[in-house]
Formats: sequence, C-alpha cells, structure tokens
Amino acid sequence: MGFGDHNINLPTGENFAPTTAKVRQMAALLGPGTFHLGIPSHHRQQWDPWKEHPLGRHYFASARALTALPPVRITNDLIAQSYQGDSRAVYTETAKSVRERLIAMTFAECLEPSGEYLARIEAELGAFQDLITWVHPAHDDSGGNFRGETIEIDLGSGQWAALFADIDYLLGDRLKPATRLMLRAEIEKRIFTPFRQRIESGQDIYWWVTCTHNWNTVCLNCILACALHLKEDQAERAWYLALVDDLISYSNQGFEPSGFYTEGMSYWTYGFGNYVALSELVRAATDGRINWLKAPLQNKMAMYGVRMELQDGLFPTFADSQLIYEPVNWLNHWLNNCLDGEPERIRSTAEEFNPFAQLEKQSVTAVLLNMFHTVDNQKACKLQYDHPIREWFDDVQFLICRPRKDAPVKLAATCKGGHNGVNHNHNDLGTFTVALGGKYLLYDPGLEIYTNRTFSPNRYQGDLLNSFGHPVPVVAGELQVPGKTEHRAGYGSHAYATVQETAFTDQRDLLVLDLTKAYRVDALTRLVRTFVYDRTGEGRVEVRDEVVYSSPQSFETALITYAEWTLDEDGSVILSDGDAAIKVKVHSTAGDLTFTHCVLQESATPTRLAWHFNQPVARARVHITVQPQCSRAD
Repeated sequence: MGFGDHNINLPTGENFAPTTAKVRQMAALLGPGTFHLGIPSHHRQQWDPWKEHPLGRHYFASARALTALPPVRITNDLIAQSYQGDSRAVYTETAKSVRERLIAMTFAECLEPSGEYLARIEAELGAFQDLITWVHPAHDDSGGNFRGETIEIDLGSGQWAALFADIDYLLGDRLKPATRLMLRAEIEKRIFTPFRQRIESGQDIYWWVTCTHNWNTVCLNCILACALHLKEDQAERAWYLALVDDLISYSNQGFEPSGFYTEGMSYWTYGFGNYVALSELVRAATDGRINWLKAPLQNKMAMYGVRMELQDGLFPTFADSQLIYEPVNWLNHWLNNCLDGEPERIRSTAEEFNPFAQLEKQSVTAVLLNMFHTVDNQKACKLQYDHPIREWFDDVQFLICRPRKDAPVKLAATCKGGHNGVNHNHNDLGTFTVALGGKYLLYDPGLEIYTNRTFSPNRYQGDLLNSFGHPVPVVAGELQVPGKTEHRAGYGSHAYATVQETAFTDQRDLLVLDLTKAYRVDALTRLVRTFVYDRTGEGRVEVRDEVVYSSPQSFETALITYAEWTLDEDGSVILSDGDAAIKVKVHSTAGDLTFTHCVLQESATPTRLAWHFNQPVARARVHITVQPQCSRAD
C-alpha cells in the first residue's frame, strides 16, 4: 500500500460482494469448466507453427541466454534490504530478471516440449513458497506484509500469481503434481482468501478496489485470470466474474468522456493493456456475451493511443510519462485485429506491423492474445486513423496541434490545462511543448526515476514534478500548488485552469487559459496564458502571459529543454537537435527581462531557460515566440 492510500471500512452490514442474482447471471454465461485465454502446450497443432516464427526463435534464444547467466532469485534477505534507503532498484531489477527468465523458459517449453527447462521452472516456482510476502517492498510502507501482520494484494503479488497460473495452465501435467498443488495453495493463501474475506466483510478492503487508475485494472485482471483457471467450482468462478464486472466501473472512471487518460501514454499502455487483457478474458469466457470494448466509452479508451501521437512515433510527456516512449502497437491497434465476434471482420487498413515487438513490455497474456485471439495471428494490421490537424480534449483541456499534411516544415505543439489533482500528477498547468520534424525541442520533462520520495508527502520537492521544472510561470516567487510537502492521494484539484476562449481554424489554433487558481499568492489578481499555434508559412507558436497583481511583485517565465541551445546576440535562443532547430524570442513592454539558465539536478537533467523582470511589476505581459530555423519536410 502506497502513501496516501488507505484501506476501506464500510458501515456495518455493507460490503462490495456481488448480489446473488448477478452471480447466477454470470454462472449462466460461463462454461461448465475452468477457463484460460491460452492453449495448453500439448496442443501441438496450435503451437508447432510458431517454432520457426521470429517469436519462437526469440524465446528459444532468450531461454538459452538467460539460463546461462548466474541465477538470481528473490529472497527474504533481498526483500529486507529493499526496505533500507530510498531505492526500489534492488528488488525491482531482480524481480524483472526472474520474471523474464520464467516467461522465456515457459514459452520455450511450449514451443519445443523437450523438458529441458522443466526442473529449472519448478525450482524457480518453489522458491516463491519460501517468501514471507509476494508484495513489492515499495508498496509495503509500514512493513506489515513482511512482518506477517497482513496480506495485501498489490501489483507485485497479483502479477506473480497471474504468471504462476499462466505457467500452470500452459505446462499442465508436465509439472509435478506437488508443484501444481503448491501453486494453488499459495495463491489461495495470498490472493483468494484475503481478497474474498475483505470484500464480503466490508472491512479493511484494499484501497485499489475503488481507485480510478491502473491499480484497479491490473489487480482485477490478475485475480480474475487466477480465479477462472484455478477455481473448480462454477459458482466461485461466477462470483469473481460478477465482482470484477462491478468493480471495473472504477477503472472506467479514470478515463474522461472523451477517452482521455490523465496518466499519459506510459501508464495507459500498462493500465489499458491490462484492461484489454481483462476485457478479452471476460469476452472469451462468456463466449462473447460480455464485450466491454463494444461500449462507447471503452471504444474511445482504446483509441487513445493513436489519437495521442503528435508526430511519427512522438507522444506527449505530461505527468509520469516516459520521456522516450515507444508505442506498443498491438495495443494501439487492437480494435483492428481482435476476434471480437463480428460475423465478417473488415479491417480498416492492411498496413502490417509486428505485434510482438517490445516483448519486454508485454505480459504472457498479451503474447497469447496476439498468438491465438486475432483475426490472422500471423499478420497484424494498423487501424485507419488520419491524424487530423488538431485533437482537442475539452474535458481535460488538452490540445494537440499538428501541421497540415502538405506543410513544408513539420512544426507541432501541445498545450495543457486541467487541474493538479490527477493521478500521477505533475504541477504543470499551462505547460506546452514544441516539436519539429519528429523531435521535441521544448519539453515537458516527463517522469523522475521513482524513489520513496516520489509517492510521499514530499513528492513535489522534485523539480521534475513541481512547476519549477515545467514551462510555466513562477508568480511572486511561488510555484504552483500543491506545495513541496503537500502531496496526498486525490489532493490538488483546487489548483485548476479555466478555459476562457478557444478558436480553432485550419490556419490557427487559439487556447486561452486562466491560471490564477494554480497559485497561492494573495497579491495575484489575474494570470492568463494565451497559446497560439499558427499553421501558415513555416509555422509558429506563440505563448503570451498576462499577469495582474494588487501590488508590485516578481514574475518569471521558463522553458524546459534537453536540446542543445545557444544565446543569440539579439537575446533570442536557438535550440537544436540534429537538423531540427527553432528560434525563441521572449520580450515584454512592461520592463527589462533578465535571462538565466540552470540544469535541474534530478534523475533526469533538462535545462531550464528562464526570463524574469529586473524590477517588481504590478501588471505585465510576457510574449514568447517560437519559429522553425530549419528542417523542411522533404
């Protein structure tokens, strides 16, 4: 359990258990036997065609390479070490190695059932029986799980259980009976028993049951996958299905009506990747009679990945998004490839891609979906999406501006309003980015490497997370709220932007945001940011800040970049990355501006370029102009 997340105690007599009627309804939709999305390895007709496929060759090579390395395992001593200091790395890296090795060995045995890796697999599985807890140490702030005082279910324990259920199903009775019994007993003890007891009692219910971010999706996916495969009694399977069908509504609430996801692309890939896996599990287990992705909101949720592409392979980096992000194309284009029960599946394009790219980002379920649950498992095709010149998500105030298709220079930009209380929030109201030719030159800095501070009350001490590290003003010496020691779950929505005006045409996009509520400054009367994206000529971006104080105060604005930069003789700044370059001018008629710069000393080290007035001002306008210097689109 992370900082600020508290388990739930309902009033006496209340709980989250599904109704008897709904359980009966779900039982009628389920088949008589257990269910899994995979195909057992003894079905050679389905597995043999993959042996010479690049996917098969990858797993053969990975299994050989990973088992040749000195073995690393999670131990109780290793877990104990992870509670010391401020780093998650000691546990995370070992867990990653163990997971990759188990997956590679399991797929190698499915592709070529020689038995070469069976003993190693069983030894690896057996080691988990000896662990005091399967919970990731970073999610056990109090240490209660490691001391044996409680049994939480977190992303770590849930995903270990789901992986073990996958291995049990795929390898089946090729595993020793004692190993299979051990896995069932451990998953019953660590997952099923504590989960059901808390759901039915209404007391100490895991906090993620009602959260609206990826934890809800991931944990429910893991639990239901285990239940549908391991629970022999149909009524029990139906109970879990009914419960998940109820609780997934909280994940749906994490998306806006437009389909926008405020955690950004990195967490959409993780969270919605699990959502798709769970949706397909439910659909297949009910023979298509429950299909969440057919609902209007879920359909928009599934389109988020393609809609967020700013330019080829370039995506926005707000909140805890990865700065360098490679799209997981199987997920972005799932609606074009899934076996969704359409009598005649017509794809929107025939443009092929490799659904098994970036296997390190894919779960066993994701691989199995693309092997056995697509229209043509040997050929995945992209969705048709023409990427219009603009994406405006009005419910979160997020604007993506693209150049026209025939533009000589490919200048693109984003601008963001919203509020500072979203999941994985950064204090970034008014932030904007500028890209040229598929490269960012003006940045939102993206996530920091997680430490214990990241999700503590001191979250916003990090300059990659507070507004100092974003291209937004510093007002009378103050950063945006919440303050550096004010982080807690759900806090910050009182700091918000208000849209004053929008005007969108083929030539120009205009967004005017009132940012006054983003700052806790008594003397601040008004702060308005005007963002303009101009598509004419070679393109231009303008950002104008208008500030009004009740008494003279300091004012500063800033840009964030990882690009090379130089200060020109006329005071403008040239930023470049290879053949892409922009010129930035900052000026004001309200007084002289002084230019400063510094490198943020965090887990990433972008440069902050800043301009501040030499004297306090009562009223001022600061004008930022960004224009391409080169990089024509030919």
